[in-house]
Amino acid sequence: MAGDDKRAVVVELNCETDFVARNDVFQYLASSLAKMALSAQDPGKSVFPFAPAYLESMSINLDHPKLSGETTVRNAVTEVAAMVGENVKLRRGFMLSTTAHGVVSSYLHTCPQPDLGRVAGLVTLEAEDSSAPLDALKRVGSSIAMHIVAARPLFLSKELVSAAAVENERDVLRTQAERSGKPQMAIEKMVEGRLRKYFEEAVLLEQKYVVNDSTNIKTLLSDLSKEVGCKVTIGNFARMEVGEGIERPEE
Repeated sequence: MAGDDKRAVVVELNCETDFVARNDVFQYLASSLAKMALSAQDPGKSVFPFAPAYLESMSINLDHPKLSGETTVRNAVTEVAAMVGENVKLRRGFMLSTTAHGVVSSYLHTCPQPDLGRVAGLVTLEAEDSSAPLDALKRVGSSIAMHIVAARPLFLSKELVSAAAVENERDVLRTQAERSGKPQMAIEKMVEGRLRKYFEEAVLLEQKYVVNDSTNIKTLLSDLSKEVGCKVTIGNFARMEVGEGIERPEE
């Protein structure tokens, strides 16, 4: 991960074993790729997921005694793979930025050294008043980024949950409730109750705050807004975990 007050970038670099993941050359390459992506031309989007091809032809300067200096990203990955004797793959990246008066906050879990980890959380907090102090936003933003890593939200708000996703979840819940053998009216109440629980689990603003489960993220933002004297909102968020979505052969 690399970032400043307005942008943060996460890149995922894969290898085959934990032994190589702890290798200083592999870790140096991962850090260098994130810093290079951050310094590249601003894509002009507040949310910018990118594939390896976005970086592979770019030039990167590797200031490491075991690496060859200036080269392309593609060649750097190939060089490190040959050095460690394993497949090394730049899998994907994600950039989050804010153009409003606000901050981009981040958190890394399982962090062997600064800016390296296995799970990343990113969030942008934006204040309506351009004179609002940003220190409080940075403090709460870091905590929400940690919450995102732990709580795995899928949506920012209930309004952003697609109608198809809601109906699919309602159908699943109705099928489960019908097995109880209760009257239809009772089943519908059960479904709606469980749907509220689904929103509490999947929607960031509705989730219970992992640091203090007596409140939720929406209330946390409301308290922050009172503290800084203007409305503070979450612009966007992201969660990225090494290896998620990769099918592994059974051992």
